[in-house]
Amino acid sequence: MCSSIRCGVLMVNVFIFVSVVGQVGFNLVNPMQVTQIRGIQFGDILNQANVSCRLTSLSREGTGCISSPSAVGEFHVVSSGDANVQIRVYSSISADVDFYPLLVNQSNQQNYQLTSSGLAFSVGGDLNIKRALTEGGHNITYTVEVNYL
Repeated sequence: MCSSIRCGVLMVNVFIFVSVVGQVGFNLVNPMQVTQIRGIQFGDILNQANVSCRLTSLSREGTGCISSPSAVGEFHVVSSGDANVQIRVYSSISADVDFYPLLVNQSNQQNYQLTSSGLAFSVGGDLNIKRALTEGGHNITYTVEVNYL
């Protein structure tokens, strides 16, 4: 048998404190300004279903291209410092017309070297007419994105 002096309940409270140090990384960059110098002009396109026209800085061809003046779009990027950037252009899809913008490398994204004097780049693309539309001028909007690498 235990006497109250020799037997007792031993209560131990254990507290464990653990800490960890986290790190934060960031990259300071100079602000950029992107300006459209000239919009893309496909020129005259045949008003029929299922025709297309591809416009690049070197050519204009396709089942819907009619001989007429045309021009790729021109953009200019300025920043106060040198940096590597990635330019990406996004398609515009609708029930009537699909537009797939293309950079010089014939894809929707390309890496460039931005210098303090700026960077000029052009955008062409593929225009697909899905069905005959109202004759006359039409406009499509698309997105150009410039990101630091």
